[in-house]
Amino acid sequence: MNEKMMISYARLILLRGVNLREDEELVINAPVSAQDFVRILVREAYHTFKSGMVHVNWNDPYLSRYAYAHAKEHVLTDVPDYVTRRMENLIERKAAFLTISTSFPDLLKGLDQNRIQKAQKAKAPKMRPFQEKIVRQHKWSMAAWPSIEWAKKVYPDLEDSDALMQLFEDLVTIMRLDEENPIQSWTDHLNELERKRRLLNEARFEKLIYKSSETDLTVVLPEKHIWVSGAQKRRDDVFLPNMPTEEVFTAPLKTGVNGTLRVTKHLNMRGLVIEPFTMEIKYGEIVRVESGDRDKLEKLLSMDEGARFLGEVALVPEESPIAQLGKLFYHTLIDENASAHFAIGNAYPMCVRAKGASAQEIAEKHNINRSVIHVDFMVGSPDLEVVGVKADGEEVPIFESGTWSEHFRKKVS
Repeated sequence: MNEKMMISYARLILLRGVNLREDEELVINAPVSAQDFVRILVREAYHTFKSGMVHVNWNDPYLSRYAYAHAKEHVLTDVPDYVTRRMENLIERKAAFLTISTSFPDLLKGLDQNRIQKAQKAKAPKMRPFQEKIVRQHKWSMAAWPSIEWAKKVYPDLEDSDALMQLFEDLVTIMRLDEENPIQSWTDHLNELERKRRLLNEARFEKLIYKSSETDLTVVLPEKHIWVSGAQKRRDDVFLPNMPTEEVFTAPLKTGVNGTLRVTKHLNMRGLVIEPFTMEIKYGEIVRVESGDRDKLEKLLSMDEGARFLGEVALVPEESPIAQLGKLFYHTLIDENASAHFAIGNAYPMCVRAKGASAQEIAEKHNINRSVIHVDFMVGSPDLEVVGVKADGEEVPIFESGTWSEHFRKKVS
């Protein structure tokens, strides 16, 4: 990606992603491998958007691997106070938060998963209050940036430089940067997602029925569920938590999911890649998993009491521009926007109609899941059918043959 394209990408993220305002502070979390792009982001934030102070938190995922592999156990479970104090300060400064994410699909391969789980269990409860406050009170966004390690996973038969170049080309397509006016293209796209979101909310479905050659699942929705699209609002600002975004999503009733569900694409889970698998769910709980990677999945499902329940149901059509590329990208941010999906673990409080309550209170009152994890997994397929059922028993097709039914397709004026 040349500098001109990087500038275009940076402006798109700062404008559509976090909707950065003059004098507003910005926090950028990024891997050291993205330093060239981060420098452009910082320059654009100051120069073009007239921002307040830009704070950059660098990370190197390989340092985590070394710690998981070699550090003493008490080191793995130690979360220094300065980490939480820094988060408190940034939140008090009312900053916007931007994460630049690079996938390292095999980073944790061969490591002791028990040690990794202990470290994650120690960190999660300390960081969770800050993460929830950011989600509920601040503007935040996440966008992807390629690396050689990631590119070689997607294109193993290409030389390093060619693989990286191809992944950059894919990113340009995924982010609509090859459009004549990317900003307008995103505006049109978001308006269409918003139209579908409104139709789903107007329908007030009581439950969803998923069927394909390998899936037969019923998903009951909370009485006051809300469908959410890519754009969110914070006071007068509209921002995009995820870029790209192709989904419309809500939360299932924690104990209202029953049936068999086939995961149709590889799951990239915290540095591990898991083959497609099948799960059986009863009263919301995952009671059986059929997979060659069953041990890895059981580690995930034992993180806490909520890890065996679902927290998100999301609709993404097969004609998503990401799906059309015909690649598995080994990055949840990308792959979840190529396919209809669910998430194991935590539900988003924004997916139910409730005001002034804490996330815990919302979860308890509306029976949506709480967990320290939220892991998306893809279930879309060309034969996926999704039917919405209203309280009076009326059935409305939502997805047919893996895509939006006629009722939900874009209307031609």
